Amino acid sequence: MAIQKTPAIVLKTQPFRSSSLIVTFFTRDFGKIRGLAKGVRQEREMRSALFELFTHLDIVFYEKTRSDLHLVSEAAMLDSYGGLRTGLEAIAYASYFAELVDETTEVHDPNAAIFDILDFAYRYAASIPGSRLARLFEIKLLNEIGWLPYLEGCLACQKNPLERGFFSFRQGGLLCPECAPSAPDARPLGREPLGVMRYYVRHDLESCLRLSISSHTEAELEPFMSGFLLERLTKPLKTRLFFQKLSPAIKKF
Repeated sequence: MAIQKTPAIVLKTQPFRSSSLIVTFFTRDFGKIRGLAKGVRQEREMRSALFELFTHLDIVFYEKTRSDLHLVSEAAMLDSYGGLRTGLEAIAYASYFAELVDETTEVHDPNAAIFDILDFAYRYAASIPGSRLARLFEIKLLNEIGWLPYLEGCLACQKNPLERGFFSFRQGGLLCPECAPSAPDARPLGREPLGVMRYYVRHDLESCLRLSISSHTEAELEPFMSGFLLERLTKPLKTRLFFQKLSPAIKKF
């Protein structure tokens, strides 16, 4: 078994026997991995706090070649993202980001950019409105995993560029007014939300946060992204269903 060391963010945990945890991490060097942390749930054992959701760690693990469950031998805290744990809304969005990464990535598929997007979202979760951060997170993640909707021109006739058009969840992109009637699920998409999505694709994370976006445009973007993700995932995410039940305690995803 090879010994590996990497930065990692905790996506989810589940108890294993009486004293251990199975932890799903997204790592900077190995992508998503599953690790067994032995003995961390024993009485007086403080190491379990290291494996709280959303925690940023340096982990050492024994990489097994015949299993996707590796043995975590060491863990050191790098960042607890303490700010996001102070409010229900920030926790809700942090949970959504973790589940979305878990559902859209495969084990042992390295992608440092996804790790950086997740780290970025957790660092800003306490200071940026969750709805704003969620749209940026979704676009950047979809771009990395190859699910990004086609936003430049018409999928059907290739008319390019389009300043506005109709968005088809099923087909995964824009249609011009002439081609839209062939897609019953196509919905109008205006200039401003389309421009925001294109900007998010083309610019770095920090620049995207500086972009001025109206509340009306944010409200237009949400149903497009949620509808598109539902079409691709074929099921609603548990975090969306759970936290929407808490409305109006938290804002709409």
